[in-house]
Amino acid sequence: MMLRLRLAKSMMEREEGMNHLWIQLLPKENSTVEKAEVRFQMPTGLYRSPNLNGHEESESGGILIDWAAHNNDVLLELYTQTAIRSDESFIIVTVSFKDSEDRWIEISEMIVVRFVAEEEMEETLELDQQVIKRVKELRNGAAEWPDTDDLAIAPPRSYELRNNKYAYLEQLYRVDF
Repeated sequence: MMLRLRLAKSMMEREEGMNHLWIQLLPKENSTVEKAEVRFQMPTGLYRSPNLNGHEESESGGILIDWAAHNNDVLLELYTQTAIRSDESFIIVTVSFKDSEDRWIEISEMIVVRFVAEEEMEETLELDQQVIKRVKELRNGAAEWPDTDDLAIAPPRSYELRNNKYAYLEQLYRVDF
């Protein structure tokens, strides 16, 4: 099996930035993979939403792929909430699966994520149109998304920290997704 990792944007904003990561699982000829699990090592300050494909996710954060479903890719929305200090970081994607001889195989690939200030985005931003097309396909296939040609991307989740007499309740009960 091979992994192909692609980002929708060549760079993302340091603060309140957003991007999409497309992970394609490409089986070798005559391979018989039934199930696979995709796991991630994300840099500090970079977060991901649940996968946009609707694959089941384990409690440990892995994405479970059922090969029989013929949906052998994973699309993730990546986002930052607070400013990232580094210029670039790496995401490591690891796939575990059983081969035809019932042995566990694990392969990993790494992709570089470049962070820039918002003003620098327009200067050298490159878009991967195939990733954008896949985002649109998944979005248009979901009932809650309207069918339009515009790639409207929701801003990343951000939380306002309040300082009042009830602030301690927010710290106790807030659930970050």
